[in-house]
Formats: sequence, C-alpha cells, structure tokens
Amino acid sequence: MKRSLILLLLFALLWGLGLSTRSITRPDEGRYAEIAREMAVSGDWVVPHLNGIPYFEKPPLQYWATATAIDLLGPTPLAARLWTALLGLMGIAVAWRFGDRLFGHGSGVRAALVLAGSLYYAALGHVNSLDMGVSVWMTLSVCAFLAAQVGDRRWMWLAWAAAAAGFLSKGLMALALPGGALVLYTLWTRDTSPWKRLEILRGLPLFLVLSVPWFVLAAARHPEFLHFFFVHEHLERFATTVHRRVEPVWYFLPILLVGLLPWTSLFPASVLRPLRGFRSRVFSPQRFLALYALFVVAFFSLSGSKLPSYILPAFPPIALLMGRLLMQRERLPASLPWIAFGWAIALAGGAFLLAFPSHLGLSIDMDPDMVAPYQAFSVWIFAGAAALAVGARLASRWRAQVLPALTALSLCALLSVQCLLLGSETLSPITSSREFALEHAAPLRAATHIYSIATYDQTLDYYMGRTVVPVAFEDELAFGLSLEPGHAIPTLDAFRPVWEDDRGAVALMEPAMYEALAARGWPMRLISRDSRRVIVARI
Repeated sequence: MKRSLILLLLFALLWGLGLSTRSITRPDEGRYAEIAREMAVSGDWVVPHLNGIPYFEKPPLQYWATATAIDLLGPTPLAARLWTALLGLMGIAVAWRFGDRLFGHGSGVRAALVLAGSLYYAALGHVNSLDMGVSVWMTLSVCAFLAAQVGDRRWMWLAWAAAAAGFLSKGLMALALPGGALVLYTLWTRDTSPWKRLEILRGLPLFLVLSVPWFVLAAARHPEFLHFFFVHEHLERFATTVHRRVEPVWYFLPILLVGLLPWTSLFPASVLRPLRGFRSRVFSPQRFLALYALFVVAFFSLSGSKLPSYILPAFPPIALLMGRLLMQRERLPASLPWIAFGWAIALAGGAFLLAFPSHLGLSIDMDPDMVAPYQAFSVWIFAGAAALAVGARLASRWRAQVLPALTALSLCALLSVQCLLLGSETLSPITSSREFALEHAAPLRAATHIYSIATYDQTLDYYMGRTVVPVAFEDELAFGLSLEPGHAIPTLDAFRPVWEDDRGAVALMEPAMYEALAARGWPMRLISRDSRRVIVARI
C-alpha cells in the first residue's frame, strides 16, 4: 500500500512538471488563455471575448474554469494550463475506476498506466487547448453509460451530466460521437437493449438544465450567435473546407499510431480483435469501446476540417481496451520494450540531426535565429530518449511481472514526454511573445493604443495584460467584428489618419509590412526589429 501511494505521488508530481515554467505558445494556448483572462478582468461570464471582441467559436466551460484559476493565481502559465492538466489526471482516474468496474480488478490500473504513458495523451494533457476537456468528459459519459448497461441504471445520471459538461466544452461532438457509436453498435449487433437503459426521460432534462442556459443568455446578447455556432462551427466545419484545414482521409492514422507509443503494438489485439465476427445480442462493453474509438477516428477522417488534436477522444477508450488485454497476459508483451527502445533511437537520431546538421552536411530550412534554439532543444530530446531507453530496459528485465514492468515503462514514457515539453521552452522566442513583451514592457505599457497591423499574436495580449487594435486583419476575429466592428480598423487607408493623430501609440507588424509603410512615408520611429516582428512608435 505504501509503495502504491509513493508511485501515485511520483506520477502526480511528474504530471505537474513544467505547467508553471513553460511559456504560453501560439495559437491555441494564447487564444484560450487570453479569453479566460479577459473574462476574469471584465467579469462578463456570458460572452467570451478575444482581444476585446466577442468570440463564439467554442462554449465557455473551460473559459470559466481558467478564469477562476486566473482570479486565484493571476495571469500565469500555471493558471492557463491548470484545467487541462487536472482533467488529464481525471481521465487517468476514470480509466482506472471504470477499467476495474467493466473488466475486472486489475484492468483499471493497467489502463491508467497505458493512458498516462501514451505520447499523445501525456503531451496534450499539458497544453492549454479544449481537446483534453471534451475528451475526458466524453470518456466519463461513455464509461458511466457502459456501467449502466452492465449494472445499476443510476450511472446514467452521471453519463448525462458528463455529456452536458462535454457539450459545454466543445459543442455537439460530445453528443455526436458517443451517439454515432451507439447507432453503429446497434446496427452491427442488432442489439437494441442499450436504448432501453438510456434513462432518456430523466437524463435528457438533466442535460438540458445543465447545458442550455448559457446558450439562451448568449443568444439574448447576440442572436446571430446560434447560427454561427451550430451551422458555421459544426455543420460547415465537418461538411466543407471553409476552415481551410484540408488533409487526406488517412491523415489521422499515423497520428493515432505514433500517439499511442510505446503501446502501439497492442492496438490490433485490444481494439480490432473484439470486433471479429460478433453478432451476439448480449451487450459487450469491450465491443462498444472498440467501435467508439474507431468511430472517432473515422468521423474526423471524413471531416472537411482536420487538426491533429481532434482524435484525442479515441485514446482513453483504447487505453481501457489495452488495460483489459494486459490483465489477461501473464507476461508483458515482448514488443513493448522493443518499440520503446526503437522510439528512443528515433528521438536520439532526431536530436543528433538538430544538434549537428553541419557535421552531416545537412542544410536545414529554418531562419538563422531558429538554429540556436533548436540546437538547445536537441539536448532535451536526447534526455527524453534516454528516459525511454531506461524504461525499455526495465520493462524488458521485469517482463515476467506485468505490473512492475508496465509501471516502469509508463513512468519513463511520461518522463520522456516531459523532457520534450520542458525542452520546448528553448523555442519560446519563436513560439511565444513572452520575451518580447518583457523586453518592451515599458513602451507597451505607456502606449495610448497598441495597433497590430495585418497580424495578430494570440500570446501577446496575455503577457501584456491588455488588448491591441487590429488593423487590416480579421481571420478568426471576423464573426466577432461583424457584431462589434468598432474594435478594429478595417484598412490601412482608414488607419493612416488615426495613426497620425495618435501621438502616444505604438504599432506591431511583420518586417515586410514595415518596409512597405516606410516606403510610403508613414511617420514612425523604429523601436525594435527581428526576423518576425517590428515595433514602432508614432513620431
């Protein structure tokens, strides 16, 4: 018991590394951190704002949680990432608890170890994005649904409540993915019994009471929001390429297989084998989980808009199935240490290429100011490779004892991911505005207005603690600006007289824009310039 508590504490401490030290990166971390900061400052908990502009692309649950953390901890990296990290840990606990309930004692701890050590889940558990939140709430909802199918129907209360939390985290996908998997399961097995245990007459009102009020309040402020949210951000995002995130249909397969490292070799036996030739009308939790995981991947593979993090909801059910498989094994599969060792070699090779490109006669396509940060990052990649190699060696040595071997490999895999995350801070001059905001704090703080010309850096507002005025820029702010156009200046021609009258202002832009404005004789004094941005003051 004492050893178990020590291991739990070790995993928890390792999970928390870097949350407070790594810079907030663009675009997602900066965007969601800034929306929460503005919510905390303004006290407007109904309409989310990004850069002072209404932002309705996603529901507000994570904004509410992060704004609360910012109220308590201040606008720090830890406050920005705390909700994601806690939910990541909660997802591991859900896998442990329901793995035991669904597949027998011992399956849960194995599922939790697999999930905690999975490359993709561990990495996204430390990044401020919405995908971890919706994934965990969906997992809790699906697991409670499965518990209700094989036991007490009262678990459906939790299933409906978690579905509402998922809906408030990222919208309709929290209903569409589990619902689609249930339809597919019914069509495949001809088993309609799960529908009889959904407790719709009591569960649906609970879902509506928890999820609908915010939509009513937001629509009362901006009626156009409902069409934008449900049609543009859901139907058009899936059915069209309007969001310009077009990728081939196989796009998510390598992400899935690499993201499952070092457990990838377990995928066929744990996920595909339960689907072979079944037509039984006896409800099977493992078959449902397998269909659910594959449906998540297939659903987003068919979508007209693809981002790597979209398939994160598939990882917890796969971990549950892998935990069930490992419970049936008397020895750790030999493939796991070998795959871990192979991944360690790949990481070491990548680190070597970044550290010594000239020695290998390689020409790396990057700006000159990026070379040194990536060379510094290579040291951390080497460290991650070393941690994984140690885990592979211990797992191989202890194969006859499945749980100790699995624990060692999971712990070292998580440490490897943390090395990569901690090392990514060397890239912060490229991925974040933290250093820029600190270096130029005085002129930015004293400026009457900060204009951002034809560009917008989502991390800058968070580190400055104030918003900018977009000039000749819309992009993700377009819908909000259609509601409140006074927050931006649409064109350079409209901006010039404003700039000439605002003698205490500063402006941010990319070097090419600075050269163009200088050639046209704009009155401005150069404060700072690098390969990515220029800051000028009004003369």
